[in-house]
Amino acid sequence: MVWIKRNIFFVISAVVGLLLTGYCAVLLFKSLKENAGVSEEYRTAKDAFDAIRQKSPYPSKENIQAAKVDQERVRKFMADFRKRFEPFPAPPVKDEKGFKTYLEETLVRFRAEATNAGVLLPADFGFAFPGMMGKLTYPPGNIGPWMQQLEEINDILDILFRAKINYLSDLERVPVSLDDIGASLKAASLTNQWQIVTPYKITFRGFSAEIAAVMEGFARSSHCFIVKAIDVSPDTSVQPLVVSAPPPAPAVVYAPRPSYPNPAQSPNPAFNRTRGAPGSPWMRSAPAPVAAAPVAAAPVAPVAVAAAPAVVTILSENPLLVTLSIDVVKLKASEH
Repeated sequence: MVWIKRNIFFVISAVVGLLLTGYCAVLLFKSLKENAGVSEEYRTAKDAFDAIRQKSPYPSKENIQAAKVDQERVRKFMADFRKRFEPFPAPPVKDEKGFKTYLEETLVRFRAEATNAGVLLPADFGFAFPGMMGKLTYPPGNIGPWMQQLEEINDILDILFRAKINYLSDLERVPVSLDDIGASLKAASLTNQWQIVTPYKITFRGFSAEIAAVMEGFARSSHCFIVKAIDVSPDTSVQPLVVSAPPPAPAVVYAPRPSYPNPAQSPNPAFNRTRGAPGSPWMRSAPAPVAAAPVAAAPVAPVAVAAAPAVVTILSENPLLVTLSIDVVKLKASEH
């Protein structure tokens, strides 16, 4: 203790030196650890860079420019791809009273368009909304989805009417809720993070040309219609029209043309205005008739009209009953 008291400054200096030495050691170990982490990161980056340099094609300026061109081509492709998913027009917002009026006007318009296109419909056809015309109240939560379905059905009917189908038998849609009694399709709409898929089922009658026009209409539509299934069968409810060959026309006999006297002998002689003749001075005098020598008519043989050839039916096409199952695909608003 006496020595410590005599060398107090030396002891203090030694203790401070030890403390500083320990602190420096801590800093050294910390720096070495950080340096090891940076070295590991450097090795990882160097390995990745070496891997990139060994790849084919090499990331040169020319290849980078080519990659940018490809990226632009992909952008254009995606723009053209989205054109096939053109969104349907947003339906107007309606309350219960407004929806009732809108539904009635829309169904009347559908019937008028069918009549103008020559498409026959069943009696009291509801266009997938049967029994809803006379309702007084509608669930408010169903009005929005119903309006969207009316927009989609409008485009489907436009394709059918442009194809000039003969008869629209049925149109089914999916229910939007448990109390949607007008929907008869036993299916459900599917949705994910990119799209919404709504199924429909159509039954109509037509010939092969109308069926081809319907398929072409769905293929050329700016909206995305996917035909999932098609069922074509003979329509046994309609009997084919039998057309018989017309009977041959009767033979026509042409009579000879009658001969007339010499045109120089006018049948209407001029008035004789010479006075002094006995009787009335202003009398119409006619010359004595001159007997013309009869002209013998040449015998003409009767000419018969050739009978029309019998109609031979080569191909007799019968109406077909077609059932289409289609999906309407709509991109979500974030994917437009």
